[in-house]
Order: sequence, then C-alpha cells, then structure tokens
Amino acid sequence: MKNLTYLAIVMLIAACQPGKKAEENQTEEVAYQAPEHHSESLTKVLDAHGGYELWSKMKSLSYTKGDEYTITNLQNRKIRLETPEQTIGFDGKEVWVTPDTVDASRARFYHNLYFYFYAMPFVVGDPGAFHEDVEPRELKGKTYNGIKISYGENIGDAPDDSYILWLDPATNKMEWLMYTVTYRSGEPNDTYKLIKYDQWTVVNGLTLPTAIQWYQFENDVVGEMRNEVKFENIELSVEPPSDSLFVMPENAQIAPLNVGKG
Repeated sequence: MKNLTYLAIVMLIAACQPGKKAEENQTEEVAYQAPEHHSESLTKVLDAHGGYELWSKMKSLSYTKGDEYTITNLQNRKIRLETPEQTIGFDGKEVWVTPDTVDASRARFYHNLYFYFYAMPFVVGDPGAFHEDVEPRELKGKTYNGIKISYGENIGDAPDDSYILWLDPATNKMEWLMYTVTYRSGEPNDTYKLIKYDQWTVVNGLTLPTAIQWYQFENDVVGEMRNEVKFENIELSVEPPSDSLFVMPENAQIAPLNVGKG
C-alpha cells in the first residue's frame, strides 16, 4: 500500500512539471525587422506615423470622401469605391465599373488614386519601391528633409511615377508630398504636383490624414492652396473585408487600360 501511495505522489509531481515537449513548443517572440528595401530615412518616417510593422498587420481600410465610400483589402489591394452614380472595383485582376452604361474611361486611373494619397507614407514601403535621400529644401518658409521614391519596371500601371516625401526634421512626420503623373502619357516627366499633409488622426495606433490639400506649384514655387479633400468615417482593422465586395458583378464593364493614350 505504501508503495502505491509513493508511486501516486511521484506521478502527480511529474504531471505538474512542464514536459520537454511543451518546452520545445514554446517559441520566443521574434523582434520585428524592417524590410531590406526600406532605407533608414524611410523607416524613421514610417515609425513617426505608427510603424510599418503595425501597418503590415492591418487588413482593411475604409473611409468616405464626400459622397464616395472606399474600402480596401490592404493585403492584396483589392478595392471598391461606391458613389450614388456608380461603383468601381478591383478584383485583383480587372478594374470593373457598374452599371455598364457609365463612362469607364478614367476608372483604371482613378480606382486607387486617392487610396495612395490617403495611405501615404505607408504605401511607399511596398516591395518594388526604391528610396533615395534628396537634399533638404524649403517649402513655405520651412526647411524639410526629403526622400524620393521610384519604382521598378512593371510595378503597377504607371511604374515611371515618382514621389518625394518632405519630412519635418524634428519629428520625421510627412508634411508635403510631391508626385508626378505618367499614367496617360506612359512617359516619365519631372513636372511635380504638390500636396500638403497637416491634419491627422490616430486610428488603431497609426497616424492617418483627415484632409489633404493641393497647392499651386509652378517653376519650383509654391503658390496658393487650390483644393482640399476631407476624409471621414475612417476605419482600420486587422479583420479582412469580405472578398465578395470585390467580385465583378454580371452587369459590370471592364475599365480600359489607357496608358500611352495621351
């Protein structure tokens, strides 16, 4: 009887000890490492806006711009834009427009235009982007540090587009964006347009704009503000949107690819 009692106690103690298999299954948390193609300067600006690590975990972004509602799957960049007149979607292969009676000639160019402006600076961290520090410059009486972004061949519909982020040297936050448009011409150019970012909100730990402003910019001189676009009802989530949102309906038309059409 004594032997049985002793054996039971030994078995009970052994059961309470962590086994080798359990210890082997425990994994240490791996520290985040920025993608190899990110420059040191880009990492600093991304960190100032909440960090690329956190951005990479997000799967859904939605907002309204006037009467236009946009939702994007951040992992595969499928997108859906709804207005009272039409719906534009990208299913991962084709840009589609419904109803099939509306003019779809600009839909391919437009479908992710504001998403890219809105999701700056995170979107320039995408694979295929090249980052280069440029000389500081003055804009509206303040000197900013700059990062130029260009793209490799066959990256998106307009790989010759380029961007320059202008950063507050004290905070590394982005305050201005210069960009070129090459979609229709298909040819690179050095005529930049200019956007100011100075209205922000924090959503799930990431700093996103509530408004962006286009400024006149000719002969390398900043003029007056010419347009402002506001964003509302901003939602950012680690949960992906339903893939059914991006499926092309039966009554939709495929938007033409107008690169090089002038």
